[in-house]
Amino acid sequence: MKLGRKKRKDRGSAEPAAVRIGLKPPGGGKLKWIRVGFAWDLFVLSPLLGIPLFLRKLPQWGAVILGLLLLWIVLGGILDGRPKWMASVAFAAIFFLIDLFLGFYGNRLAARSYLRHGWTVDHPDYAATRKVVARWKLKG
Repeated sequence: MKLGRKKRKDRGSAEPAAVRIGLKPPGGGKLKWIRVGFAWDLFVLSPLLGIPLFLRKLPQWGAVILGLLLLWIVLGGILDGRPKWMASVAFAAIFFLIDLFLGFYGNRLAARSYLRHGWTVDHPDYAATRKVVARWKLKG
């Protein structure tokens, strides 16, 4: 009896998963590449006035971040003592949850937004691109 790992059977050529998806602008020009996976830039940088969200054509999410920041500043000026501390913890938790959501779904939301603005998927005939389009439920 041999101890150790069992060798995998050759399953043929497996198609690689897409790492990113390309989007073409409406009038031609430079492709916009959107990575498949966690959006670290949105997770880390979106609390900075929502700038990455506005750059990715997600102004509604940028407005949410700006509104929450403004509310946090106003409540910080009004409240004092323990309620101020509790409000700060609550806002930190809200920001963390929103950032976590944007990290997981930000790339998908950005791709949908670009497609709504007239961009098209580059090489929709590639199997890896079709998988991403189907998984993200993109139309285009």
